[in-house]
Amino acid sequence: MNALRRWVIVLLVPLSACAWARRENRPVWNAFESNLVPESQGTFVATLPLTVPVGLLAILTDTFVAHPLQVVDDAADDAADLWRGIELEPHYYTQAGTMPLRAIGTPFVFVGSFLGRSLFDIRTAEQEHLDANERIARQRRKVLEWLQQIAAGKDDVPHYAEPEELDPELRAAFAEAMAKATALGRMRLYEQAARHESLAAHVDWRQGLADPSAVVRYRVLQVLPRSFVVPDELQQRLLADPDEAVRVLAARPRKR
Repeated sequence: MNALRRWVIVLLVPLSACAWARRENRPVWNAFESNLVPESQGTFVATLPLTVPVGLLAILTDTFVAHPLQVVDDAADDAADLWRGIELEPHYYTQAGTMPLRAIGTPFVFVGSFLGRSLFDIRTAEQEHLDANERIARQRRKVLEWLQQIAAGKDDVPHYAEPEELDPELRAAFAEAMAKATALGRMRLYEQAARHESLAAHVDWRQGLADPSAVVRYRVLQVLPRSFVVPDELQQRLLADPDEAVRVLAARPRKR
């Protein structure tokens, strides 16, 4: 499936701005890819004589039939904009004089909108809002999954950029990850918190500097926010740390 997708992308590079590039604009291709393209590489190669022509047919069907049908309502709505906001009472003669122009322009607006929406990915404000919400929700799910994996003892899972703020569920997941993570997992949490304010707001840097692992203590000293002031008592403990590297780094003046 991946190989076929790459092959199609290569063909569509010159048309990267076209409507077909967005997944929801290609229902026929999505159904073909999900149900008819083999997962295994060997079977995929063996069935190329069948999947290539059928895949091309799916692309053509999406481009010239399925997606144009999807945008008919939007094109009609664009044409209807010509007739919205007409106020006959205060401006009767002016508005009445524009009626013939509106009537003549309506089919041209409809056809132009229909062709533009069929060929290009033109989004309405409502669609853009829905897309933004979906991106935020998808990002949040990835962050939650990452924190749950850290809490489960995994420390080699890729990190995903965090949402703008942590809701109660994410804050609880972050606290659980910090409590249950391995030393490397805790180190990754501190590293990400140093990069992202929404995580940093829920980190106890003093706890990081007193971590049982010398590696974590050393790394926290490296990434510690400049705004954080190390308490004198904790600073003395770091200067007397059992690990030499921690003592040396703690003794160095912090850059402001």
